Amino acid sequence: MRHFSLSKALPLAAAAVFYPSFSFAAPQEDKNHQQNKAEHITVHSRSQPLKETPAIGGKLGLSIQHSPATIDVIDRSVMNQRGYAHAEEAADSAPGVSSGGSPGSPAQFVMRGFSGNQILMLRDGIYYGPTTMVNRPLNTFNLQSVQVLQGPSSVLYGQGAVGGTVDMRTRDPAFDHAHANALVSYGSFNTWNAGIGGSVPVTDTLAIRTDFSRTSSNGYVKGADPHSNDFTTTLIWKPTRKFSARFSIDYLTDRLSTYYGTPLVPLSETGGRAGGLLHSSQGLGITRSSMWHNYNVKNPQASSTNVTPTLHLQWQPTKHITFHNKSYFVYAKRRWNNAETYSYISSPGATDAAGNAIAPGRVGRDRFYVYMNQHQVGDTLDGTLDFSLFGLKNRLVVGGDAYYIRLIRDRGFPDATYADSVALDSSNTGPTAGFAGEYPSRKSPTTMIDAAVFMEDVITVTSKLRLVGGYRYDWLHLDRQNYNQNGSFNAASSFKKLYNPSNFRIGPVYDLTKNISIYGVFTTADDPPGSNIFLVNKGQFNRLSHTRQGEIGAKGSFWHGRFTSAIAFYDIRRTHILVANGQDSVTTAGGQKSRGLEWQGNLVLNPHWNISGNVAYTWSRYGSSFYPSAGVNASGNAVPNVPAVTANLWAVWSRVENLPLDLGAGMRYISSRKGDYANTLTLKDYALVNVFAAWHAYKGVTVYGRIDNVGNKHFIQWASTDYPSEVILGAPRSFSISVQAGF
Repeated sequence: MRHFSLSKALPLAAAAVFYPSFSFAAPQEDKNHQQNKAEHITVHSRSQPLKETPAIGGKLGLSIQHSPATIDVIDRSVMNQRGYAHAEEAADSAPGVSSGGSPGSPAQFVMRGFSGNQILMLRDGIYYGPTTMVNRPLNTFNLQSVQVLQGPSSVLYGQGAVGGTVDMRTRDPAFDHAHANALVSYGSFNTWNAGIGGSVPVTDTLAIRTDFSRTSSNGYVKGADPHSNDFTTTLIWKPTRKFSARFSIDYLTDRLSTYYGTPLVPLSETGGRAGGLLHSSQGLGITRSSMWHNYNVKNPQASSTNVTPTLHLQWQPTKHITFHNKSYFVYAKRRWNNAETYSYISSPGATDAAGNAIAPGRVGRDRFYVYMNQHQVGDTLDGTLDFSLFGLKNRLVVGGDAYYIRLIRDRGFPDATYADSVALDSSNTGPTAGFAGEYPSRKSPTTMIDAAVFMEDVITVTSKLRLVGGYRYDWLHLDRQNYNQNGSFNAASSFKKLYNPSNFRIGPVYDLTKNISIYGVFTTADDPPGSNIFLVNKGQFNRLSHTRQGEIGAKGSFWHGRFTSAIAFYDIRRTHILVANGQDSVTTAGGQKSRGLEWQGNLVLNPHWNISGNVAYTWSRYGSSFYPSAGVNASGNAVPNVPAVTANLWAVWSRVENLPLDLGAGMRYISSRKGDYANTLTLKDYALVNVFAAWHAYKGVTVYGRIDNVGNKHFIQWASTDYPSEVILGAPRSFSISVQAGF
């Protein structure tokens, strides 16, 4: 089960915001004196050091310090320490990031004022398709890190990521010796997490790693019952220092939470308001009696099977030239079959699919199913060349990228507005059943073929100044076919089209000192219609959405490494936006602008105390003539689900009184947000606190205890614009205890 409530335990050491491990020593002039005191401190914290090179930053091999972008890396030690069962929880700890969504749009994030398909999600750098329906919540036990890149990344990945990109990096085997890892955890709502894995060097040139993990829960809303099983195996072969091959396969099966939300009701009719959750200019709210009820059917379905083999080859014929090739195949089968929309009936006259009258005071429900089968194959080939250009050091990456996606989607829903109805205080009643107009399904085979050329370049102008640039040009062909229920081809909504987006980024990075850098960057992006591959039909748009971003920032390490910090200012403008104006259609609605500030820092007071945190301010509004649906003018309105302020704070006291004990606390704050395009619904702000402890029982074995949402704060996690009649509640107070072992 995903917990969105707060940043979880960081028992072993500091829960920093930016860099997972670094060392610092005394000043050089006091070296002898300090050596006598044996004062050398090693600090483990939350993300990669400034000098580390994250995969998400591009193919130039730039460090975090010298990348002209905001990058955050949450490594597996932190994910273990905080108890993150799913990767979304790890990404939430980055500055300005929040998550939510629903089983219909899993793995959904908010970054820099954008959400949904405007946040790109990758697996080991591979694009699998539209974020909100293709990606799944991943078990962190199988991951080495979760890497977050803020802002547009079309130049790097070819897709229209506007707000940011999240990359899930799997674990690699080690060549030094055999390793074994295990995890078992139990918590509130009968939540279990377990994992077992290991790495073995078969020979001096061949190593293998295998991991299996499982999560399961009854859900904090009755009947949600999410679970997942993730099996990954990776082989690395290094026959020479110049050549390496990495083969990996991931097999994931899951069942998402089937809690789609709690219905909004007119409080003037129902009374019993649950306070502290939201404000509605239309007098809507949630009743105390309806909280923690699941209005889905008795036998809901939101499941998938995913198989992904990948092969990475790297060859370095000379010290100045390196070639890399990435090949992959994706097979996925996904199933949804639920009652997803819950509408309170205020007046007589409503009827269900059987023609029965729905009495006022009941909740009308729909039925909606989607069955998907996806096949995808892709390959990326690039070469890196180091050379001198007019006497200046230069690194150039040139490559090509191509993929083929074939997705067959069957969907259906009753002809009636409401399939059936339930009482406001009922839960999980009624079968899925079948209704007039629902079957046979409406089939939509879609083919997307993309071929692209790209380049990245960094030129060292002086010892302190670097100029970083990049460019990508795509040939994107989309073939969308729709069929009617009788099997006939629907030419009116089907179409074929070729798009040619081209994007670039350019910006300088200047070193004020060896450990402090400032940067500026200008980036563009295009949203291909593939970002709405399940929805777009003929005539619903005439061009791609285009985005440009300007960003300036600084990154640095101070006080001999005891304090690290990063700050960034950005401005994003996006035009010709595609938005959903129904469950199965989209339209071009206008533009959006977003600007803000992000700061993060980590302070090591002494070998036992660490304080870290981040804060982000986001201002995001729709432009003029923004009509997301008929009758709704959202021009100038705040973007739904985007908090103006997000903040995280952690404090850790490690090795308490020299005992094998760590104690700590964390806080997460989310300011108020709008819940709909018209801004009639406001989700109230909330602050959540957690406390945690770790007992290092034996070498390699640690027992963790954690209480989340200590104050049992009730709050709204998400308000989906696709389901405007309901909102999703956040998790109440919960506990967990776990044992982790690594040898």
